[in-house]
Amino acid sequence: MGFAPFGVVRAADDVAPQWRFVHNAPETAGDQRYDYHWRVLRAALEVTRSKYGDYRLEPGQPMSEKLQVVEMQRPQIGLNTLVLDATQTLEEALLPVKIPVDKGLLGYRVFLIQAEDQPRFAGVQSLEQLRQLRFGQQREWSDVAVYRAAGLPVVTGSSYEGLFHMLMLRRFDAFGRGVSEVSGELAHWRTQYPQMAIERELLLYYPLPVYFWFARTDEGRLRAQRVEEGMLALIADGTLDRLFTEEYAATIEQLGLDRRRTLRIANPHLSSNHPFDKPAYWFTPMP
Repeated sequence: MGFAPFGVVRAADDVAPQWRFVHNAPETAGDQRYDYHWRVLRAALEVTRSKYGDYRLEPGQPMSEKLQVVEMQRPQIGLNTLVLDATQTLEEALLPVKIPVDKGLLGYRVFLIQAEDQPRFAGVQSLEQLRQLRFGQQREWSDVAVYRAAGLPVVTGSSYEGLFHMLMLRRFDAFGRGVSEVSGELAHWRTQYPQMAIERELLLYYPLPVYFWFARTDEGRLRAQRVEEGMLALIADGTLDRLFTEEYAATIEQLGLDRRRTLRIANPHLSSNHPFDKPAYWFTPMP
C-alpha cells in the first residue's frame, strides 16, 4: 500500500475544481522551508471541510519564485496556491489572505557566516557598522530591495542552493536567513561545509508578512475565502499557536532571540494595508 507524499491529501477524484490546491514545490531536494506552511494550509482546509467539502492538496512543478508568480496568473490548470512574503507589486498581481502564516517570524533574520568570522560580528553595535559587511541574497527575493534601501551592501546569486557555496567561497560575509529557515539549512550543509555557522549575537528585523496567495479569478477568490475562514478558525481555537509552537519554539529558544542585539530596518516595499494592529497575528521576541 502506498503512502501520500507530504502535504498531499487524498480526496475523491470528483473533488470540485476550486478545492484543488496546487502549491509551490521546494526549490531543491533539501529545501524544507515550506513544510510548516503546508501543515497550516492543510489544517485550515480540514477545519472548513464540513462547510466546503473535500479538497486535494498537492505540490506543483519546481520553479523559481519569479516563475511561480507568472504561473499563478496563467488561465490554465496548474499552480494555483502560493506562499510568499508580501510586496506591493505582488499584491497588484495576486490575491493574498492577509493572515501571516508564520506569525511574522520570517522578518527576524540571523546570519549564516564562516565560524572564524564571529569576532567581526560580535563588534557590530549599530546599523552603520552592519553596513560595512556584505550580504548574500537570491536576486529574485524581495529582501534584496529591503537590504539596499537600508544601505546594506548585497551580493546576489542566481539560485538558492548556490548562495551557500558563495558564502563559503567568501563572495560575501553573511547570508541573512529567517529564524524559521536557518537551523535546517545549517544541518543540511554542515557536512559539506563544517566551517559554516550561525552568527550568535545579532538579530535583524524588518516587517515581512508571509501570506497564502491566489489568482484574481472567481476560483481564486473562492480558494482565498475558504482559506481565510480556516485561518481565522485556527487562530480562534488556538491551533495556529500550537502549530507555530511545535514547529519553532525549540529553534527560537536555541537561537536565543531575546538575548540578541536587535537592529531594525524598514521594509519600503509593503503596502500600508497589513494587519499589524492585530497582536494575535504576530510573534514578538520578549526582552
